[in-house]
Amino acid sequence: MSHTTSTLLIAGAGASGMLAAIAARRVAREHGVADERLRIVLLERNPKPGNKIAISGGGHCNLTHDADVKSLLEKGFLNKGERRFLRHAIHMFSNADLLKLFGRYGLKTEVREDGRVFPVSGRAGEVLDLLRRMVEESAVTLVTGARVERLECGAAGFVARAGERRFEADAAILATGGASWGSAGTTGDGNRLAVAVGHTITPVLPALAPNYFTVPPRPELVGITLRNILLVASVDGASDSRRGDVLISHRGISGPACLSLSRSAAGFLASGKKVTIFVDLFPGHDEGKLSAFILDQAARHGSRQVRTFLQRCPLAPERLDAPVASSNAETIPNAFADEIMRQAGIDREVTMSGLTKAQRQCLVSTLKRLALGAVHKVPLDRAEVSAGGVSLREIDPKTMQSKIHPRLYCCGELLDYAGEVGGFNLQAAFSTGWVAGSHAARMIIETVHFSLRRNRQDHQLCGRTA
Repeated sequence: MSHTTSTLLIAGAGASGMLAAIAARRVAREHGVADERLRIVLLERNPKPGNKIAISGGGHCNLTHDADVKSLLEKGFLNKGERRFLRHAIHMFSNADLLKLFGRYGLKTEVREDGRVFPVSGRAGEVLDLLRRMVEESAVTLVTGARVERLECGAAGFVARAGERRFEADAAILATGGASWGSAGTTGDGNRLAVAVGHTITPVLPALAPNYFTVPPRPELVGITLRNILLVASVDGASDSRRGDVLISHRGISGPACLSLSRSAAGFLASGKKVTIFVDLFPGHDEGKLSAFILDQAARHGSRQVRTFLQRCPLAPERLDAPVASSNAETIPNAFADEIMRQAGIDREVTMSGLTKAQRQCLVSTLKRLALGAVHKVPLDRAEVSAGGVSLREIDPKTMQSKIHPRLYCCGELLDYAGEVGGFNLQAAFSTGWVAGSHAARMIIETVHFSLRRNRQDHQLCGRTA
């Protein structure tokens, strides 16, 4: 190609930013563009790149999820609009592509029973070291400690200002992450920069976060996990629910079902509504079937205390025809048996045969709608990801190119999507970053090539005229 030097600027050296840089260099080399002819500058506000990767998956790095692309999208992104937006990117750079890329650099991975993919070493640091090596081999100029404070957009490109430093570029990629887990350095910088160049920002909400209650759970319940129950966030006239495990914490709840539901709870709170959290200990069984089950148990074990029945009762069973859970089955925790009795207003000494019809109805209602607490806060600084961000309507899903500025691209958590827990968000960051980097490099190459060809043609035409 020519001796003209172009620059691609990437703001943010997280999962999406590093993949964008790697993909951009790969495209440039495939087009025969020498590394020095396309400078790729990767700016990171933190002292080191990839802070959130280092803490992801509890420091073990849940890279992605093991499933075909269709299943991955359906399982990982419940919002249909977000799923539709991400479809092309994850098809273009899938979980299989990601593992193949990492495999070439020696990373060994394992798939767990729930489909989550981790490095065999269990160390997020291994993944981060690998990414840094790929960035280095891609001849990327990595500048750390450079927080982009201003992004100025012109017809020919961009100027980014980070403190006293000034960076000029022909094209820019915003990969600054969302606004979750601020201690890792993601504080919503990209939203501010996107707004400054004309983009619309959907209000930011925490996702995959714990729920803090107005009144903390009783001490005897703290540390208990309710497995495979139905968790419900309820407000006046609306509710949302998730099936899974819930951990009772000293401030409220956490665990997979809570993390998945937290986005809805945060949305309810943001609208000024009171959010109450309930659990259904017998999902899949209506109150009529549950009442009949209790009557049957009373007929079989009338002298047994209701509290003892609850302690032996299967938790979230698939079927109700087994009178007592087997020794290896999950049962209602002892402390929750007392909590159920308390909320149902039944004395500890009441036996199964001594239950009145009204008491049985209260017991059934409590088992189907056990109150855990009212939500006081869904903390953004403890959220694994944030929802909201750059409006998906303003980004081309096939290229991650801005519909407002053709030389601007956006990718990763900065965009208005949020996936479920299980490696889906990292996969989306890797995929959208790869697409953004690939297309940004291609755009620069084609634009420069076209410009040079036009200039040569103009020069030849002028020579003939003379």
